[in-house]
Amino acid sequence: MIGQTISHYKILEKLGEGGMGIVYKAEDIKLKRIVALKFLPQHLTRTADEQARFEQEAQSAATLNHPNICTIHAIGEFDGPQGIRQQFIDMEFVDGVTLRKKLPVEKVSDAIAYAIQIGEALHEAHLKGIVHRDIKAENIMVNTKNQIKVMDFGLAKLKGSSKLTRTSSTVGTLAYMAPEQLQGGNIDARSDIFSFGVVVFELLTGRMPFPGEHEAAIMYSIMNGTPEPINKYRKDISPEIERIVHRALEKDPEDRYQHVDDMVSEFRRVQKQSARVSRASLTGMKIPEQSSIETPSVGTTGSITTGRKRNPLFVAGGVSLLVIAAVVIGYLNFFSSHQAIDSLAVLPFANAGADTNTEYLSDGITESLINGLSQLSNLTVMSRSSVFRYKGKDIDPQKVGKDLGVKAILTGSVTQRGDNLLISTELVNVANNSHIWGEQYNEKLSDIISIQEEISKEISDKLRVKLAGDEEKKLEKRSTENTEAYQLYLKGRFYWNKRKADDLYKAIEYFNQAIEKDSNYALAYGGLAATYVLLPEYASVPAKSILPKAEATAKKASELDPYFAEPHAVLGLIKGNYLFDLMGAEEEFKKAIEINPKYPTVYHWFSICLRSQGKYEEGLAEIRRAEELDPLSPVINLNVAEALDLVNRRDEAIDHLKKAIEMEPNYPGAHQGLGLFYEENHQYDDALKEFETARRILGSENPNGLGMYGFVLAEAGKKGEAAKILEQLQTLSKQGSPQALQIAAVYLGLGERNLALDWLDKAYDERDAGVVLLKVYSVWDNLRSEPRFIALLKKIGLEK
Repeated sequence: MIGQTISHYKILEKLGEGGMGIVYKAEDIKLKRIVALKFLPQHLTRTADEQARFEQEAQSAATLNHPNICTIHAIGEFDGPQGIRQQFIDMEFVDGVTLRKKLPVEKVSDAIAYAIQIGEALHEAHLKGIVHRDIKAENIMVNTKNQIKVMDFGLAKLKGSSKLTRTSSTVGTLAYMAPEQLQGGNIDARSDIFSFGVVVFELLTGRMPFPGEHEAAIMYSIMNGTPEPINKYRKDISPEIERIVHRALEKDPEDRYQHVDDMVSEFRRVQKQSARVSRASLTGMKIPEQSSIETPSVGTTGSITTGRKRNPLFVAGGVSLLVIAAVVIGYLNFFSSHQAIDSLAVLPFANAGADTNTEYLSDGITESLINGLSQLSNLTVMSRSSVFRYKGKDIDPQKVGKDLGVKAILTGSVTQRGDNLLISTELVNVANNSHIWGEQYNEKLSDIISIQEEISKEISDKLRVKLAGDEEKKLEKRSTENTEAYQLYLKGRFYWNKRKADDLYKAIEYFNQAIEKDSNYALAYGGLAATYVLLPEYASVPAKSILPKAEATAKKASELDPYFAEPHAVLGLIKGNYLFDLMGAEEEFKKAIEINPKYPTVYHWFSICLRSQGKYEEGLAEIRRAEELDPLSPVINLNVAEALDLVNRRDEAIDHLKKAIEMEPNYPGAHQGLGLFYEENHQYDDALKEFETARRILGSENPNGLGMYGFVLAEAGKKGEAAKILEQLQTLSKQGSPQALQIAAVYLGLGERNLALDWLDKAYDERDAGVVLLKVYSVWDNLRSEPRFIALLKKIGLEK
């Protein structure tokens, strides 16, 4: 084809050839520019399906516009040999070489810079719903300006589009393919993240993480093998880089980064840390050791605390807080007279080791610090849900401080190497981004409890920490003496925070194991109670079957520790939502608030209890308090919206729902709440759009909100679709899943009032938590005059 003119393109030279096409350099005669033309081999474009697949390639790639993605200009076709129509893509010509020719990259900083650009290209594609499916060194170009260009989105498949051929589910170069891709399973953005991890491993080592002499060996390695440590091949690799790459290469997609921008953010943080160290070496300025990307080894001297059986990590469950917390408070007290630092955000500590199995430690330490520091009356501490939005992200302390409304930021990292544990911390003044305090501790994990008092005393003496007597006792209080129990508790909390059915069951296992190690461990009983009470909502477990366990473990926790707020909050939720003892619920919530007035969840639950009884202004006041403590929580913003609507402030309510969606676009509750507002205003198209968004997020198998979706469909006149949802819910109900309340909602939308009332009675018998809100939601307005409905409200305690 060299020298030929096809359409308005003059073919200049052949650039390359792969399984999915031949690429030529060409001149666009009309626009006077050099382009690249990609043609499918003739034998691949003879059928309509093959041509459709090629068109899909072009259409998908043409939606992307990013400096690190090869731009698609146009699609065309011409008569090839023997009169066979051939299609081609006009794309940006990249003057450079493939990444393959750069491997391994000599400088770590260059490799990270390339990785960031590749990740940004993938992020742009994933935002458009496009999965590349064939990320490899040959599909990535480096141009003459050292800029990355990701090529060949020809194997990308727009989410939701039909599979054109069976091969479209298994395309990709073998050595880069994720385990689920090899198995022909579901492929999503996380599959690209795995391939991206392989590329970064190659960038740094020039080797494949899953080698093999033949295809079967490579497949076995990917499915079963563990990549060798990167620092085996080069010693200038930090544990942080090692951790990032190995997390991307996890076998289970759930254990990888869930979004590629999180991985990019971590690489950016490494890049900034490295640049800071480089600048310091040029100027001769001394940099605190915790700021370096290199992790000091055991026995390092200087700012790292060393000595006989010393370890900075918290003592199991509570005493441990004093190690870092005492230092933080000391500095906050010292600076408070000059800078009025009275508020703090503890950002998620980074898991700086290569082992993702130890992530529970970094999360657990962060959460324990938040819980402990929240006990102090003169310090406002941001809640977990607000700060964990920043996990794994490259943060600007001043911006985060402004977003959260705090005056200081505490950051840190945790590295576990066998029995050794390294914790680095840094306290930053938000006002001027200055370093207030930083420390590193390097000790034995097994010595946590025995060395706690020694370390806390040394830090207190050094910083002259002065706390009120009762506050000091709260920080020093030991929940357990058993180190193993403490670690099992942290693992339980790690899975509890994921809020998925399988993870909740894992949390139950770990909490029970912690209790086996220490039968008087109040925190573990509290965690167990908090998990049981979530099972009806997140795992569709019948409330009747789980409530006795939830109630018993919550009571046990409060007996073991009368100053533990969470069990009282859980008991309040049980009494209010499931036992319909609203007065008893109020008492428990008030006890929890008295014990810990900085616990946002209890205000949230208390607000629902008050609103369910018609105490709308009181309910609004409580949820506003929760919002003050946890301003970035989507679920709290949803509840603020619901509370505002009940006091006739609909415009403000809608603004809060939109704020919740802006903070977390994939939060289904906010979309469903907005959909119900639109339904009430008879804006059915807008309402259905919001519910359809929620369904895409939740997935077709998740019944959450399905009943309200059916109700809105019926109200919008789409009764056939509503009937299909009704059938789906009834099938689930027959299988033992408690769906009576949702079935009632669909029947009501279909105009079947008596059937709706029958199913509401069943929902009461099932102890569905939504029953307590029958007086509040406008969905049930058409039943308000029904004697059976009034009788049900009286039985619940919502009417006298």
